[in-house]
Amino acid sequence: MNRFDRISALLVQLQSRPIVKASEMAERFAVSLRTIYRDMHTLSEAGVPICGNSGIGYSLIEGYKLPSLMFTKEEAIAFLTAEKIIEQLTDAQNSNYFRQGMDKIRAALRAVDKKYLHNMGDSIAVYKSRNAGESLPNSMQVILGSINDKLIIEIDYTNADENKSKRALEAVGITYSHPRWYLSAWCHLRKEYRMFRLDRIGNIKTTGNAHTKVHPPLESLLGCDDPQCLIEVVLHTSKELSKYFADRCYFMGLTEEKELENGQVEQIYMAYSLEPIARWVLANADTTTVVKPVAVKDIIKQIVQKLDV
Repeated sequence: MNRFDRISALLVQLQSRPIVKASEMAERFAVSLRTIYRDMHTLSEAGVPICGNSGIGYSLIEGYKLPSLMFTKEEAIAFLTAEKIIEQLTDAQNSNYFRQGMDKIRAALRAVDKKYLHNMGDSIAVYKSRNAGESLPNSMQVILGSINDKLIIEIDYTNADENKSKRALEAVGITYSHPRWYLSAWCHLRKEYRMFRLDRIGNIKTTGNAHTKVHPPLESLLGCDDPQCLIEVVLHTSKELSKYFADRCYFMGLTEEKELENGQVEQIYMAYSLEPIARWVLANADTTTVVKPVAVKDIIKQIVQKLDV
């Protein structure tokens, strides 16, 4: 990226974010901090009213508006792709909000680019998984709003055993792991962090009660599930098999692969259920072995014992 493009990108960042940190921009554009400082100085000399606070970052003076930005065709196509994904993989209200935003993006395009985007619409398709459940129409907006306002939410929840309960939660964040969305939150009933499937939430509302504690980053909570935590599974399999069944392995929770010195591939899964993996290993027992946990081997033994041979 040349300097002109980088400065233009920095201007976009200033328009779209309340605070822009020099260290983040340096990493993003693969330049030094000194280069970012010079670029910000250039923008300031060009008349852009930038506030710089040591240890905090850069921001535009409140109330200052820059002219509307024009999107490239490539950026518009990326938005169109995101629209197709959001229509299928989020709740109805969130999808509607994004669609409204896309209308504003289309309005900012030149006529020739609008036609290009319209013609490309039928060339992108996203299909919802048959295993994906239906979430409440506005659950995501309610959850994210409660996180921003730091307010407790109340939900009616049905767990994997069909047991129903009412939960008071302090939401930390939402995550997507194909084919479902999950809510990570501090549960007042269980007195611990739990993960809840959005499609199992029967009702949701925001209370007027504030969060009772400061919560850790969302990334540190991934793996907390209701009723069980994610389990790490390590397998050794052949390179050919790992390539052939790549999609299926992903659906079972595959998170990492690396080739071993003996030519095999080590696969690491974070799984909610061990039985699907155990059955997959059994079906490919001539090329696949279980490194851990022992529970996977126990399930395989139980399946084999039930065979009428």
